[in-house]
Parts: sequence; structure tokens; C-alpha cells
Amino acid sequence: MKKAATVVLPLMLAVLAPCAGAQSISPAWEAYRNKNRQPAAEPAPAQAGAQSAAQPVAPAPGSTTAPAPGSSAAPASVAPPRPYARRAEPQGGFFLGAQAGKGWIYEDVDQNVVAINGGYRWQAGDVSLVGIELASGRLAETEDDGWIYGKVRYASIGANARFNFGQGNPWFAIARLGYWTADGDGDEEGDVDGAYASFGIGVDVNRHFNVNLMYTNHAYATTYYYSSGYGSYYEETEINRADMVTLGAEARF
Repeated sequence: MKKAATVVLPLMLAVLAPCAGAQSISPAWEAYRNKNRQPAAEPAPAQAGAQSAAQPVAPAPGSTTAPAPGSSAAPASVAPPRPYARRAEPQGGFFLGAQAGKGWIYEDVDQNVVAINGGYRWQAGDVSLVGIELASGRLAETEDDGWIYGKVRYASIGANARFNFGQGNPWFAIARLGYWTADGDGDEEGDVDGAYASFGIGVDVNRHFNVNLMYTNHAYATTYYYSSGYGSYYEETEINRADMVTLGAEARF
């Protein structure tokens, strides 16, 4: 028994000795291994102020770039476009008007007037139109101090122009000039002709309609025959006028 113990004990010590030695040098061995081991690549440190890839990048102010597909970021607000400054200028075309008011062929004798006119205007500038027109009207029969003044029918042809008081301004001035002829009832009025000039002011209600107030002067020459006695006569020509003030409306096409 003692002999067996003496044989087994040295064998056990021989087996345990390397294990004990290995345990005693294990820290130094691990340090050596760690020193010679290749270090693993570490991620580069994030730059200061950089945003995570998972976070959406806010667009610059005023940018209209849409967010990337699949992004949960809300679309950036887009500044509204600047309003387009449209030039509010009159436009050429056909026109048709109607007027009513008062006329004076004889001094201090009022006669009711109705008239219509129509024509075409062309664009002549940012705020101006020029054109031609035809007109026709009538002064009604009236009575004053027991005298009857017969009705008078007239017609005219001439030029027509209007000028707005600046772009976008609905107020305008209007001018007319041309030739007219008239036919009156009775021998006293007779047939006359001459020139007319008209001036007025108006306002555009919209693109196709306006109202206006006009003054028109019709000038004409009248020849009078006088007796000088003893059977002789002489004649004299005078320039007379007939005035009208009317309120009218005009449609444009």
C-alpha cells in the first residue's frame, strides 16, 4: 500500500504541476496575447453637430425640395408665390352706347334728348383707345311761352377717343369730334349741317360696361336774308350752336 502510494503520489504531482504553473503564468500570458492581437476597427467618432441618418434633414427656408420617399418628415412649408401684377389697361373692340338728357337749340328752351351711338376703338397706348363712331338722336317737341318748338332728328359720323387716368384706374375722359346733319320739323328749323365736338368723363363698371356724362356742342352755319327797303335784300351768315348734356351707358364687346 505504501509502495503504491509512493508511486501514485509522484505521478499526481507531476500532472498537477503544469496546471499550477499554467495558472500562475496565466495573467502574463493573457497580457502578451492582448498586446500582439490586431485591434478591431472602431467606428469613427461622429462629427460634432452632425445629424443621425435616421433623422430627417430640414430643408432650407423657402426650399421646395420634397422629402425623400419613405421619410416620415412633414413637407416643408412653401412660401406663397408673389401676386402677378397684371396691367389693367383698356382693350379695343366694338362698343354700343345710349344717352338721354337735355338739348338747347333755342336759347332758354329745353328739349328732351335721346341718342344712340356705336363704333369700334383700337388700342392706342397703355391707357388710351381711339376709333370711329356713328350716332343718331332726336330732340323732342316742346312748348315754351305758347310757342311750339318742333322735334329735330340728327345723325353724325366722327372720331372717338378715351383715356383712362392711369393704369388700373376705372375713371376715364372721352372726346368726340366729327360731322353732323339735322332735319327739323317745320319751315323755321329746316335742314342744317356742321361740325360737333364732345367732351365727357366716365367710369368703368367692369371690362364690358361703363357709364358717362357728356357735353356736346353742335356748330352750324345759318344764312339769314334781310330786306333793306326799296325792294333790295341782303344776306348774312351766322355761326349758331346747339348744346346737349347727356348721361349715358356703354357696352363693349
